[in-house]
Amino acid sequence: MDVRQLRCFIAVAEELHFGRAAERLGLAPPALSRQISALEDGLGVALFTRTTRQVAMTRAGLIMLEEAKGILVKMEHASRAVRGASLASGKILRVGAIDAASSSFVPEALAYFREQHPGVEIKFVEAMTAGLIQMLEAGKLDLALTRPPRKPTDCAFEILRVERPLVVLNEQHPLAAREHLTMLDLVGEPFIVPSKRSRPFAYDLVMAYFESVGAVPNVSIEATEKPAMMSAVAAGLGMALAPDWVSRLSFPGVTMRRLRGALLDPPPPGALVGVAWRPQQKLSPRDDFLAILRESVTLIDERHVFPFVISPPKMKRTARAVGSSTGGA
Repeated sequence: MDVRQLRCFIAVAEELHFGRAAERLGLAPPALSRQISALEDGLGVALFTRTTRQVAMTRAGLIMLEEAKGILVKMEHASRAVRGASLASGKILRVGAIDAASSSFVPEALAYFREQHPGVEIKFVEAMTAGLIQMLEAGKLDLALTRPPRKPTDCAFEILRVERPLVVLNEQHPLAAREHLTMLDLVGEPFIVPSKRSRPFAYDLVMAYFESVGAVPNVSIEATEKPAMMSAVAAGLGMALAPDWVSRLSFPGVTMRRLRGALLDPPPPGALVGVAWRPQQKLSPRDDFLAILRESVTLIDERHVFPFVISPPKMKRTARAVGSSTGGA
């Protein structure tokens, strides 16, 4: 019995379908079946009954499911404790960030941290919010710049920035002649929206903007990454909404316009960027970097302040443990 076999067993037990379990684990179905067979052979019992139409658990399988989950939890706790003990005495900072942070304020903050702490090794990874929170909970990161966590977690989360929306459109579009636009200008236009599955925060944010004027977007295409969105706009397939940091990017055939009166009150989770960490761990490099973020990151990026845009409500940067879903990258 090994960890891989246990993970495979739990996936099949929860899905009760070998195909779905294999897809969830990123395995070929035959490879998954071999892992289950090896586990059953090692235990000397059948964990599932299989027919051509369904998969069901045996009594032994039901007992094994609870035991397997307990084993994996204990192994993860042990791994995290060992890593934490090692990091506490070492000089390393492991940071994760979503693209909204890594493309805006994170490079400057890390550069300043390196200047102030030249002896600390920095490891950096970019991913989406859900993946970063999982890595943080597993002890693989010390700190993560994310949207508000969507699921309950024991991590603390503190808001750092409220993003403003921009309209991204083809430079030949008639609306590109205007200095600024409103949401009503966008109603009925072919629209490129983020993928709901892979970018839930961004998708929900676009929907919230349209709902604020009693409309829904005329979706022409879904785009997961910003380069794909830019390419679609350049090809004339539609326009899009993007956070203010995207103005740092340039793309042939694409221009951006300010969106008047578009800040929502309160700002949806998809417009918020914050920092998450595990307060149970005592890590000096992380605390030093956290202090730099609090000092250097402004709630509103003044380089994108437009006097005719509604100001957001005053928000306290109170650290909190996220214990419930916040809804809505």
